[in-house]
Amino acid sequence: MRTLSHKLASGRVGPYDRCVRLTRCPRCLAEDISADAHPARRLVDATPVSFFVCRDCFRAAELEFQISCESSNIGYTRLPIRESLRLLRGFYQDRLRESPDDGRVTEALQEVERRLLIGPVERASKLDA
Repeated sequence: MRTLSHKLASGRVGPYDRCVRLTRCPRCLAEDISADAHPARRLVDATPVSFFVCRDCFRAAELEFQISCESSNIGYTRLPIRESLRLLRGFYQDRLRESPDDGRVTEALQEVERRLLIGPVERASKLDA
């Protein structure tokens, strides 16, 4: 069995405590999105398709999707928050199956599950305000 190692801040080389799968942002290829993904969309054959990007690429990816929709005469609507959370839950569940020992993914999945348990806020009538 091969031992993986990494360079510590002190300059010494230390062993990794476990093997963890990295999932790179498909847009910038720089960030690991295994435990910090953001759902974005793109048009594929005039159909919106979801994919996941890093925090830094999210706004640009959503703007590109909006421009693609406008140039293709397709109505643009923002992705509802609850739909985003359901997509994230599926993404993190897949990562957890691949790396069950990765605490970052477990923590991210628990946060998404917690947020999904919160019910939608009802609109208050003008009389209640």
